Parts: sequence; C-alpha cells; structure tokens
Amino acid sequence: MATRLYWTILWTILLDKKNCFFLFLFVFRYLRFAVHLVSYFLYRPSPIPRSPSLTERDCTVVIPTCDPEDPAFSRCVESVVRAFPAVIHIVVVGKEQEKQVWSTILPYVTGFPSVCFRVSSSVQANKRHQIAVALPAVSTAITVLCDDHVIWPSATILRAAVAPFEEDDRVGGVGTTKRVIRHPHKGLWAGFWNVMGALYLERHNFEHTASNAVDGGVAVISGRTCLYRTHILQDLALLAGYLDERFLFGLCGPLNADDDNFLTRHLVRQGWKIKFQNTPEALILCDVGEYPKFLSQCLRWARTTFRSNCCSLVTDRSVYGAQPWAVYSLQLSLMVNFALFYDAALVWTLIQAPYLYTPTTLKTLVAWILLSKLPKLAPYFLRHPADLLYLPAYYVFAYFHSLIKLWALLTFWDTQWSGRNLDGINRAAAAAAAAGEDGADADDGEGKDGGEGGGGGGKDHLQGSDSRSLARENPEDYYSAHDSSLRHASASRGIAKTPWGTVRAQNLHQVPANVLQTQLGGSKRTKRAWTTGPTTTKQPPDYNAVHQENGIAPEVFHAAYSRRWTRRGECLRLHDGDACPPPLSPATTPAIPVPSEVDSTVSSVKAETYSRSWTRRGGCNKLHDEGYHLRRGTCVLRPCEQ
Repeated sequence: MATRLYWTILWTILLDKKNCFFLFLFVFRYLRFAVHLVSYFLYRPSPIPRSPSLTERDCTVVIPTCDPEDPAFSRCVESVVRAFPAVIHIVVVGKEQEKQVWSTILPYVTGFPSVCFRVSSSVQANKRHQIAVALPAVSTAITVLCDDHVIWPSATILRAAVAPFEEDDRVGGVGTTKRVIRHPHKGLWAGFWNVMGALYLERHNFEHTASNAVDGGVAVISGRTCLYRTHILQDLALLAGYLDERFLFGLCGPLNADDDNFLTRHLVRQGWKIKFQNTPEALILCDVGEYPKFLSQCLRWARTTFRSNCCSLVTDRSVYGAQPWAVYSLQLSLMVNFALFYDAALVWTLIQAPYLYTPTTLKTLVAWILLSKLPKLAPYFLRHPADLLYLPAYYVFAYFHSLIKLWALLTFWDTQWSGRNLDGINRAAAAAAAAGEDGADADDGEGKDGGEGGGGGGKDHLQGSDSRSLARENPEDYYSAHDSSLRHASASRGIAKTPWGTVRAQNLHQVPANVLQTQLGGSKRTKRAWTTGPTTTKQPPDYNAVHQENGIAPEVFHAAYSRRWTRRGECLRLHDGDACPPPLSPATTPAIPVPSEVDSTVSSVKAETYSRSWTRRGGCNKLHDEGYHLRRGTCVLRPCEQ
C-alpha cells in the first residue's frame, strides 16, 4: 500500500508541467556535474614509456609572435629551449622583427647548440598565416604550437606530452594542462583579475580532464601549447581551410581567431583521437590580461564558443558519433550555461512547482547552486589558500560573465582579436617592407656575385666559432635571412633553380648538403654550379655520350630516396623487382673487377634522406652518393663504375 502511494505521488509530480520544467533544468545541468565529478578521479594520463620511441628530439616548436620585444617572449623562448626540442621555429611579422628576434635569442643559440633555431616572417599579423609559414619546413614527427607568452616550467614537458602518441597510434592531437602565473604583489584590484583568470583556466582543466576520461572528447585543444602529428598539419586540404575559414554559411570571414578550434574539429572529422594530458610534467604557465584586457579576452573566448560549437553541431556533425558525451557536456552546455539566467530560472521554476516548493527546498537549492561551483575550483584554492579572500567576488564575476556571454552571442560575427593592436603591427610591417624595397632598388647593382655554392648577397658561408663570433659582433646584419638556422650558418636570401627544383630558404634543408656547396674548378663565381660537366668550351668529341651535361634528373633524384639497395661486397645493385630509372649515361668498362656474388655477404639497407652527400670520384664528373653505406671508393652508378 505504501509503495503504491509512493509511485502515485511520484507520477503526479512528474506529470505536472511546472514540476517538469524545474526537473529538466536541474537534471540537464547537474547530471554533467555528477558524472564529471566521478570521471575526474577515474582519469588516467598516458604514462611515459621507459624506452620511448618518441622524445623531445622528435618535436619542432612553432612560436608565432607579433611582439618580440615583450619580456614575456624572451621568457617563453628560454623555457622552451630548456626542453631541448629538435627545432624552435619563430615566426614574426615583417623583416624588422626578424632582427629583433635574433638579438633576443642570441644567448640561447650559443648556450644550447643542440637546438636548431629558425626565424621566418609573415606579411601580416595573423596567427594562422604565421603558423602556415613554418609548417612546410617542419621535418620532425611532432609539431608543437606554442603561444609567445607561455612558460614551460618542466624541462621534461615534451617527453610527457608526446607519450599519448606512442600509447595510441590513433591519437592525432594532445592538449596540456594550463595554469595562470600568480602575481600576489600587485595589489587587490590587479590580484582580483589575476585570480579570475586563474580560476577560468582551472575550470577548463577540470571539464576537459573529466570529459576526456569519458569518451575522449574535449571542447578544444588549447592553442597555448598543443601537439599534433606533423603530417596532419601539412595536409594541403587542411591548410587551405585553415587559411580561409569562414562561418555563417560563408558570409563572414576569413577568421584570424579560433585557429585551435579549427584544428580540433579537423581531428574529429578525420577520425583522430584526442588526449588531454593532465600531469605535473605536461603543465604550462601563462599570463592573462588585467582589467580591461581580461574582459576583452573573455568576450573573444565567448564568441569563439558560439562560432565553433555551432560549426561542430550543425556543419561538421562528426562530433555526434565520435564524442557523444562531449556533445552534451561541453558543446551544448557551454552555449546555454548563462549562470545568471540559468540559476534564476531554477529558483523561479522551483517556486512555481506546486509539489516541490517549500522554504526549506528553496534554501537547499540556493546552497546547492553555490556549493556545486566549488569542486572545480578546489585544486586552485588548495595551492593558494590565501586567495579564498576573493571567493565572494568570484560569485559576483561568475554572474557578471553571463552578461559578457550574452553580448558575445549578439555580436558573434565580430572576429577582432581583442587585446592586441594587430592593425598597427600590420601597418608598421607594411611600411618597413616598402622602405626595404626602395633600398633594394637603390642597391640593385650590388651584391650579385655569389660565393661558393651560389649563395647570394656576397656573404661568406661561415660555420662553427667563426659564425658565432660574427653573430655576437653584429647580429642584425648577420641574422637577416628569411628562414635560417643558427646551428651552422645563415641561409641564403637568393632563389636558385636546380635540377631538383627551385631552392629557397624555406626548403633549403631538404636539399643534399654538398649540392649547394659545389663549385667546379675554372668556373666563374657568378655562375651556380648545378651541373657536373666542365666549364671550358673545349670538350672531347664523345663527351656528351659519356657524361650527362644537365645534371641528375629530378625523377632519378627523388627515386633514390625510395629505393632499397643490396650490398654485395664491393658491388651495389637494386633488389629484383624494383623499378630502375633510365641510365644516366652509357655503360663503361669498370676499372676495378667486381667481386663474385658467391664470396659476398648480402645485407639490405635503406637509403636515408639526410644521411647522404654528393661528391665526384676520380675522373668522373658526375655527382655520386656518398652516404653511410656507399663509402667503398668506387663509383656506384652502373654506367660509370670505376
């Protein structure tokens, strides 16, 4: 009898429309809270293997910046270089900023010789374009995108952050844990905004850790520091959309902001997994703006939420199958969670519910609303208990933030990057570029003679201590290449056409080293030696029948990288079944007899792209592969064995 009465009362409450409104609002919000509270403690980060195949030396860090004179940029580079990535590639706006960067990073270049530094420039202050400038030059397996105001407190951050890639081959992107640098000495007013920014990121860490533990979903892989597989970012289709993203059915754009949201959606659309690595090692520190800059940042972040989440839910729709829990807990909830209006709606619907409202239930609801906001903030207050002083003000700001979100919803088409004067930076870069062009026209007759290897500008190719001493004396003149490496020397400004294609500063690293340094005897310095023939006009009658005048064909050069070689004593030949390119020249009789295959030991090797150079042997004027496996003193090209 009692059980029947209980079910009767329950159904009466549920079937009443006013009760249903309250119950729906309550369950929609706090189901996510309950599940995330459990999944947060069940979350497990990817462990660092004892013998990892991916390390920090497999990472290229790309740092776009538009203010290289900011002290925060110098601190960022200092922290990044202590993680010992393979390459640090800094992209600035305009040539003048390149000189400023070289002056800033010179101490780190000399102090960390194992890290390769590159500096490139973009024509405009646009983070997407700056990143796209660096991506073609990346040759490592992992690309790390890092903001210019971020600090990496741990020197092992890269080893911890690449662990998810090794744990699961389907992981395409990794996010890191974020904290705000605390400035308690700045006073109550500045300290308040500092704490509000810290609590914002603390909530972000909680939500993404918990959601990632449920179904691998995140709202976004934050662009402050994120890691991607390089081949994903170098996809031409991705780059085309990345540089020209539009929204509202193509009516608005292209976007400068929301770059990290675009990459996150691309991973989901292509079926890649995402890992949020929440460990003490995979931690970054960053600054947020003070008043009023912080309010502008909140407005920009809120606009991004509406634009990106609508794109995921309406346009892409891949997220429904890949991350169903994240659709509810992050995509939908973040768009409708206006705390000021939502909490007021909870209180009002409870008062209107005939079977639920009592003064006690109302007080309980208000207490629950306030206390349920604390678990997400608990890690921060445990680290900084003195900041509990700002807790009452946090509740005020949380409700005020609803007004910011409302204004962001009404102005979501505004794509301005709040907090930085990008237009002023673009004007300064354009003026500097125009002045540089005028100066180049005035000096058009100078510096045309190239040094050995065809380097333009009349600068010698220096290496080692000579280059570093010159860099210390006059860094602005020495480090003026568009895309150069300080490990050896500055790259050439010129553009050279070779049998392997057009060589620029961006793809210089992909060309065999000795090719660009080859100068034939007797040739003039104004000519670049891309062929292997003599420069004299007198040639033997059968010269063209024996030697190739136009250099190695590009298709033959590229085929060398994908071919497996078999070494049999002193003789090298292709595996049976492999396609052999056309001979470079007619066959000649070898001067040294080839050993018998019976007396030879067979070993199969793979020709590596960066383990070879090109030289000439004896009287043969052709370029020969002088790699790790081909140093026997004989010509390895069949038509010219000797």
